Amino acid sequence: MIKKLTAANEQELNELLKPEAILNLFILGDIENFGYDNDIIDIWGEYNEDSSELIACLLRFERNFLPYSKTEHFDAQGFANIIKEYEQYNISGIPRVTKLLENFIPDLKEKRHESFFCKCNNASMMNANREVIIRSAKADDVSEIIEMRAEITEFGEREENEDLVIRQLEQGSKRIYYIEQDNQVVSVVESSAENSFSAMITGVATLAEYRGNGYATTLMKRICCDLLAEGKTPCLFYDNPVAGKIYHKIGFLDVSDFALYR
Repeated sequence: MIKKLTAANEQELNELLKPEAILNLFILGDIENFGYDNDIIDIWGEYNEDSSELIACLLRFERNFLPYSKTEHFDAQGFANIIKEYEQYNISGIPRVTKLLENFIPDLKEKRHESFFCKCNNASMMNANREVIIRSAKADDVSEIIEMRAEITEFGEREENEDLVIRQLEQGSKRIYYIEQDNQVVSVVESSAENSFSAMITGVATLAEYRGNGYATTLMKRICCDLLAEGKTPCLFYDNPVAGKIYHKIGFLDVSDFALYR
């Protein structure tokens, strides 16, 4: 049985998610930061036959869907039917869960983008360029940062909701650090889904003509050190083996495979 979850279900939802809390940081973080009564979030749960145990859940954050189950035995078709009610959607999660949705959503398998999920427990291996100033973004900086990232060809057509980014900054579920050179933003890193125990590092970028100066690594060191000092584990995705070697070299460890569908 699948039903919408509310704050009254929080304890059983935590019991489901927290054994693999790092892998569920988006779900846990979004609920912690936005709650259950918010127009950008919905969460559904599946219960076993006698309704005594929550065995799976599906979170919607804007148009992003994150399914989770302890095992491969859950109502994948039921979750797929919910997702298909929306005109546009992205899906992400552990492959053991997301691959089952491929059986019920047309062409989903062809959209699968496989990546690796990793975490950092120690940032001491990262070097820093001590000749630059690291700035912490405020609401007024967001527009320029979004424009800067739009110039990064590796990101493709990246869509960013400026109002949501500002809202996340102001509530503390996101932080953005950046470096300026020649009166413009040239390198940036940010966190997302920050919660009481972890944060996802995303949007790492440096303009092509400013690469090779250690700006991105400098920002990575700063954000990882700050998060670790607050008791939060920095996490990130990568899909490029070259990038993976760099992340491993500076202290990140692989945790799991991860699947993204866009």
